[in-house]
Amino acid sequence: MTQEKKDPPTKNTQEEKRKQPASQETTTGENRSQQLLAAYMTQGREKLIKFFDVQGISLPVLGVAMEQFAESVLDLPKGTVCKEGCAYCCHLRVGVSIPEVLVIYNQLAAQTTPEGFDLLKERVLGVAARGNTLDGDFWLTSQTPCPFLDVDGKCLCLIYKLRPFSCRAYHSTDLGACEQGFELRREIQIPCFPLYRATTDMYARLFTQVLAEKGFFSYQVGFVKALEILFKNGAASDQWLINREDVFKTAKLTSAVVG
Repeated sequence: MTQEKKDPPTKNTQEEKRKQPASQETTTGENRSQQLLAAYMTQGREKLIKFFDVQGISLPVLGVAMEQFAESVLDLPKGTVCKEGCAYCCHLRVGVSIPEVLVIYNQLAAQTTPEGFDLLKERVLGVAARGNTLDGDFWLTSQTPCPFLDVDGKCLCLIYKLRPFSCRAYHSTDLGACEQGFELRREIQIPCFPLYRATTDMYARLFTQVLAEKGFFSYQVGFVKALEILFKNGAASDQWLINREDVFKTAKLTSAVVG
């Protein structure tokens, strides 16, 4: 399911609205959104570079950066229909930055019991064994749930506070569209607020861009595939962070990911 972009109406005066054709108003609103996003990106990039220059780049530092980014994410806009227990989007491919998956994996290792961590490992590897998790169609046609979705309970996210930025960004203004895409098992347009989506996704993009500039192998990866690599190779974090090895190349996504 893809997100259908619908910008909120521009706040023009009555006189301006009479003078401007509808197509011109839409273009003006889109331009303003793009300019605002570009300004956010520039500001965020400068702050992240400065933060890394002062603190260095390590797993704890990435964790602090991700936590600060997460605190900056705005609440869902009024008009979204997302609610607790609604999990249609939790059956889609998720693309993440490598720092996100490193932080999530290591925080899960630190915060869960050995038995709990083994259970999460079993869930991730179980999903990975079902098919090609880098293929968006695999998720759509098989209706495979995210390994962190509690399908036996109330369909809640087991890592909600740690979830990737793409999950935080995904939302809908039409529950019927979400239901339709799930039932048809194919990609359809999901109405959303594009500026909210873009500004939330921005944090993952900042991680990817800045770390690439710092000399790391940095790109978007499939969430489940990258976790599979980490669960199977306990040294993968150090290999990427310290040795700067391209350990996640088999998880690299070659196309843009919606969910």
